[in-house]
Amino acid sequence: GEMILREQKAAKAKLACKLHELFEVADKSGDGIISLGEFRSVVTLPQAQSYFSSLDLQVSEACELFTMLDGGDGSISYEEFCSGVMRLKGQARALDVISTMRDCKRILRRFEALDHRIDGLQRSYAKL
Repeated sequence: GEMILREQKAAKAKLACKLHELFEVADKSGDGIISLGEFRSVVTLPQAQSYFSSLDLQVSEACELFTMLDGGDGSISYEEFCSGVMRLKGQARALDVISTMRDCKRILRRFEALDHRIDGLQRSYAKL
């Protein structure tokens, strides 16, 4: 049990180190933030592609991840990048999918209830 935990911790540390290296290569301006342009230029590098491949991530998914993490200003910080990639890796991905499905079902139920209420209001209004 303890040895497995140690191995997982070491793997996570190695992953974080690789992420940091990748981020530093992408961050050409050295400001601790990468723009979409900087990100796109780094994902075309063979070492970045093999790195994403080792994470079971397609380059297209990595670009999509950037877009999802970007707060609208066209750039992301190292912390945003790292946490986003870690969430896409392994079990977190499955949990996020399950969470998203649950949220979609909840939204759908609320939408159906709202639709039902609107139909009722329209019928009431038609009687006036």
